[in-house]
Amino acid sequence: MTDTERDGRLESKHQPTTDRVLVLDAHCRYALTAIRSLGRRGVEVVAGSPLHRSAGALSKYAAEARRYPSPQQHREEFLAWLETELREGDYRMVLPVAEATVRPVSEAQERLEPYTVVPLLPYERLLVALDKSRTIRAAQAAGVAHPKTLFLDSPAYDRAVEELGRPLVVKARQGSSRAGVYVCENRATFEEAFEAAYTPAGAPLVQEYVPDGGERGVYTVYGCDGALLGLTIQHRLRSSHDDGGASTYRETVDDPKLQQTARRLLDHLEWRGVAMVEFRVDARTGEPKLMEINPRLWGSLALTVEAGVDVPHLLYRTACFGDAEPTLTYDAGVRMRWLLGDVMRLRKTDDRWRVMTEFVSDSTDRTGYDVLSFDDPLPFFGSVETVLRDAYSQASGALPVSIR
Repeated sequence: MTDTERDGRLESKHQPTTDRVLVLDAHCRYALTAIRSLGRRGVEVVAGSPLHRSAGALSKYAAEARRYPSPQQHREEFLAWLETELREGDYRMVLPVAEATVRPVSEAQERLEPYTVVPLLPYERLLVALDKSRTIRAAQAAGVAHPKTLFLDSPAYDRAVEELGRPLVVKARQGSSRAGVYVCENRATFEEAFEAAYTPAGAPLVQEYVPDGGERGVYTVYGCDGALLGLTIQHRLRSSHDDGGASTYRETVDDPKLQQTARRLLDHLEWRGVAMVEFRVDARTGEPKLMEINPRLWGSLALTVEAGVDVPHLLYRTACFGDAEPTLTYDAGVRMRWLLGDVMRLRKTDDRWRVMTEFVSDSTDRTGYDVLSFDDPLPFFGSVETVLRDAYSQASGALPVSIR
């Protein structure tokens, strides 16, 4: 979302003749949610993915499918493909979903905007969420609680322990979920983690360990004029790993204080578009502390939509037409589950009996599933194929395709 904003919407030099949207990362479950959301509203959706077959492409709400070069392995080829597709395809909007496409599309906005609407902040502004160092500094400026943090140029273990205690958390400046995050109990693991988390973006953050008293996220969409259009708060009930990762089971909750905290941060940033603000409740004090901001659609998007806030459609309407009607209330107590994530959790846990018991017992107490749908069944099989491909890639040492 750039300086071409007019009257609460985005203007593109290209004036499309169709209500056609290109949704990228169609192998991701939250891209599938966006495809279903827009398709049900009568928008013509084209599902794009680097995979030959994806969950989103198998949806009955996808009119067509496209395959593109991997943005992780072939960034320039991906952008060249995207520019050509947008120039020739008469799209009203392109929607990057996963970080693999959000980052390059944001960087290339000026190159793409002559052909369509790109509903993202300019890259330099988006970096406040993509770079965790900038995120923490923004939280400090906005007065939002966060883990105690040191910005070190080298692995000064003694200083870190003195100021933060043990264990120490080393966190790469860029990355999502558990990627690039290390919990270190001693000097050797700390120094090894510091080196591993040192990226071209710079030295990693060193933080205090926050004992887990629960994790909650505030999921938002803002209009091009800065008005809040929709919001839900979700409480994580289960994750794909015992020590974190993507949520596999969660519910919507009321939490006015947390809502105020997240809005204070996003208002400070003059946010536009979608954002998820993630907090961990400090078990020692009960205080929620900021973990990260995700400047994109989120893995549990299906729960937000099920709770009554149709974020993909709100984003589409504000970005393309400027006439989105805010949805500022939602249903609390709605629960949804990522079934395949729960299956993967069974494989990764050290406490298989407990996890199996939860897996079976929760199966009878559910509002809905992220992917599985009797109305639109085929994407589930595409999602299974992607999970298996991802597992094979990890086992072989190849770069996996993110499925979170």
